[in-house]
Amino acid sequence: MKTKRIQGWMGILGIACCTMGFGTALAQTFSSGSTGTDGAYAPSCAPTPCTVTEPLPLSGVFNYTTVTIPAGVTVRYTRNAANTPVTMLATGDVTVAGTINLNGDSGATTGASSTFNLGGSGGPGGFDGGNGGLSTGHPNFPGTVSAGSAGKGPNGGNSATTGTGGSGGSFASGSFVSLVPLFGGSGGGGGLGFTGSGYIGSGASGGGGAGAIVIASSTKITVTGSVTARGGGASNPTNNCGQGAGAGSGGAIRLVAPEITGTGSLNATEGDVIGCSGPAASGRIRLEAFTLGFTGTRTPSGQLSTSPGPVTASSNPSLVNLPTLAITSVGGVAAPAVPGGSFNTADVSLTQGTANPAPVVVTATNTPVGTPTAITLRLIPPSGLATTVAVPAASQTGSFASSTASADITFPVGQVSLVQAHATMTLTGQIASLFPLIDGEPVDRVQVAATQGEPSTLSLVTKSGKEVRVDRLPFEDQIRVAQAWEVLRATRVE
Repeated sequence: MKTKRIQGWMGILGIACCTMGFGTALAQTFSSGSTGTDGAYAPSCAPTPCTVTEPLPLSGVFNYTTVTIPAGVTVRYTRNAANTPVTMLATGDVTVAGTINLNGDSGATTGASSTFNLGGSGGPGGFDGGNGGLSTGHPNFPGTVSAGSAGKGPNGGNSATTGTGGSGGSFASGSFVSLVPLFGGSGGGGGLGFTGSGYIGSGASGGGGAGAIVIASSTKITVTGSVTARGGGASNPTNNCGQGAGAGSGGAIRLVAPEITGTGSLNATEGDVIGCSGPAASGRIRLEAFTLGFTGTRTPSGQLSTSPGPVTASSNPSLVNLPTLAITSVGGVAAPAVPGGSFNTADVSLTQGTANPAPVVVTATNTPVGTPTAITLRLIPPSGLATTVAVPAASQTGSFASSTASADITFPVGQVSLVQAHATMTLTGQIASLFPLIDGEPVDRVQVAATQGEPSTLSLVTKSGKEVRVDRLPFEDQIRVAQAWEVLRATRVE
């Protein structure tokens, strides 16, 4: 029996913001939060140079005593089911003389093939690139040329259209990046089906977004080797930019310790583009230490802080949950707690005969119900441009603490599609004045988004359109947002 396979793309956890202060410069102490249960980590392989691949636990967290990665050894990670970033905690020193590699995989080039080119895989915590399109006809005879798919991730590049190549993945807007919580880069969009040199075939696929890592030590971090979180590249035809794909965005590297030193390199740049079309955006780098003695290269330069911030609940115990959003069912079928987010295997399968358009149900927490909150759904098909559907305000039911809403979406039949949800809340009066200014402008609205296997993301938006995610604000401003939301909750009348 044929089925309509539908992929849910949703958030699982809420954003957490700080409500207490952090270690002061006077105390000069910092706890990584490591329990030390994983012991000392000292990977080895032979002959060098060589690579050690570590399976990432479901939590994404390693609790070491010390970490020593010798020269000539590269450490990579196998993504877990929840696609979390890497969190490396240590009670003692962390020394990286070798390489930690969180790069996204490159997309495939165009070629004479009857199957889609799959997008490059994202690094741990990053997102896959979009698939390439497919041509089913000789260029001199009638046939069908399909578009590729958009890159995954909240800022994934869109797929190519005639005359325009797929766009690259984008990391984020906003200049201040706290990288709390941690996230990786988005994938590049796929290209059109290839019809060159007298044959038919598959178009280029997008590069995967780079992964993300936080390395925290209660004593010292020394990098004389390298930590790299580069986006996957895109190989495109030079004679037809419209068939090109986008590269993957750079990822995120965050180091936190009382002292950070070394002469090595930190790289979170976008993937390379061979041919035309599809440039992507760089990722983010952040170093936090009382003593910043790192003299190596940082690309991009990133942010520096002389006050180590929180890494886990152990390093900053008091956290406040802010709004969350999740897609909980499609066509009456419950979505899994941990979605795979792949075009290859559906998380939700609807049997033949299921109504199409199919209802998509979204669940929100700590969110106003009704007209103050505008919810939209974004459908990313395996081929063609992404589309959006507005959720009627009348369909929102429940309370500020927990509510549901639904809208019907028409899905491509017999194919796996991805779904993303956004909720935007307009602020008025005194509540708006409680939020921090963004580049001198007051906040006009708040947006929360549900993304594949990642925490929900919360952003502040001004009337002029400036947008900054809450997890990229200075910590004191994150506290103001948490306090403002608590006032909103306390004064909200359902």
